Amino acid sequence: MELSAVWGALARRWYLVIVTLGLTVVAVVVMMGRVGPSYTAQGTLLLFPPDGTTKAGEKIEGNPYLSLGGLNPARDILIRAMTSKTARAELEESHPDVSYEMYADMAVSGPIVVVDVTGASEEDTIGALNDLFEAAPGVLVGLQSDLGIKRREYLSIQKLTIDETAEKVTKDQLRAGIVGGAGVLVAGLLGIGLLDGLLLSRGRGGRRREEDEPHEAGDVGEDRAGPRAVEPLDSDGWVRPPPRNGFAQVVPNDEQSSAVQRR
Repeated sequence: MELSAVWGALARRWYLVIVTLGLTVVAVVVMMGRVGPSYTAQGTLLLFPPDGTTKAGEKIEGNPYLSLGGLNPARDILIRAMTSKTARAELEESHPDVSYEMYADMAVSGPIVVVDVTGASEEDTIGALNDLFEAAPGVLVGLQSDLGIKRREYLSIQKLTIDETAEKVTKDQLRAGIVGGAGVLVAGLLGIGLLDGLLLSRGRGGRRREEDEPHEAGDVGEDRAGPRAVEPLDSDGWVRPPPRNGFAQVVPNDEQSSAVQRR
């Protein structure tokens, strides 16, 4: 369909365009209300080595930060344990509208775990983040106790950073509103174009049928041969034939009928 034809259809059905625009606004509001905004919060955890490490049976005292380079495998195991299906199911029982991700911070070489939490409300988001931070030390202790490691050799984990308030995110809400409104607008404009074409075709078909309808038999004969001339009669019932040589000749009906029979 040409662009001029589209504009012509919209101009002829302008009232339907107004209705479509109204429905588009309603669709945007409804979709944004259904999706709603989301809230995100983030925190980081840091793994520490035990208070003293042993080398060749000797205890080494020193700054624990100097021994962080070898804790990356333990960090990855902790992340795997806290993102398992069982761990997610336990968090969903208390925070059903919250999702989270845990991953290694690749910006640094140390054993830092990043925790991202997304929820439908700020309270649930912050609450879920705090619950994950409280559960992390217990999960790390459980992983080490299963291996029979001595308590003094346990790795430890500490809170590095944590958000106290959640950030409001409207990206998904706006995307849902735009998609819903665009769908209604496109469908409405296409419907207007199809309806306009249907109405125009019906109007042309009706006019064509009116032009092609045959006239009644009397009307057709009258149109083709023209109206039949009626000969005038005088008061005595005589027929007045057309004038001859400028003079009118009056012939009685009886004589006229006799002359017709002789012919």
